[in-house]
Amino acid sequence: MTTITYIITREDGRECRFDVDIERPSRMGEQNDENHPDWTHLGCHQCPNCPFDSSDYLYCPVAIEIAEIAHHFANTTSIERTDVWVHTDDRSFFKNVDMQSALRSLFGLIMASGPCPILSRLKPLAHFHLPFATLQETIHRLVGTYLASQYILHNDGQEADWELKGIEEIYHELKPVNLHLMKRIRIAASEDANINAIQSFISIASIVEMGVDDIVEKMVPILRNGQ
Repeated sequence: MTTITYIITREDGRECRFDVDIERPSRMGEQNDENHPDWTHLGCHQCPNCPFDSSDYLYCPVAIEIAEIAHHFANTTSIERTDVWVHTDDRSFFKNVDMQSALRSLFGLIMASGPCPILSRLKPLAHFHLPFATLQETIHRLVGTYLASQYILHNDGQEADWELKGIEEIYHELKPVNLHLMKRIRIAASEDANINAIQSFISIASIVEMGVDDIVEKMVPILRNGQ
């Protein structure tokens, strides 16, 4: 599975299609494209932990990838209902959701599979994308993927993190990225669908950063069923 397609049907019948190639090439080299809005410039609300220098790169790699979608839904409210189909190579998903939830799922896929070295730490999750995932589902996939990566490190003779401390570190890094991306989105939006979609990532990062152990503990009754 390399390309995931989102088809979003508005209340008035308009249909929008977005194809996301998980292994797409980086667009960091687009230095003089006049089609990119000002808020996509790297120096506009640049993340404090951004590894790039604005003297070397003109655009934020995440911003230019979501700019088209952000523009398309700039005047859309969070509560507008929408029918969403998500097609992968292996299966299709359908759900009638509010626009905030639809955009959160689409933004999350693009952000995790893009060239930002901080967000791309979640790229393994993009390869097993689950649209409209709940917090519990997200944590389950996150922990499972992380432990699988630690198992690989262990087999390679390297030190493994079985206590999941690395997950908290990842989300500590993600939080300012999501926050500053939302500041960019505020410039481009007149309604709140885009803004609230990004806000949800900030909320999740805050929850995970406070301690993944507490979240996993709440899942123990479910996980013990398989023992």
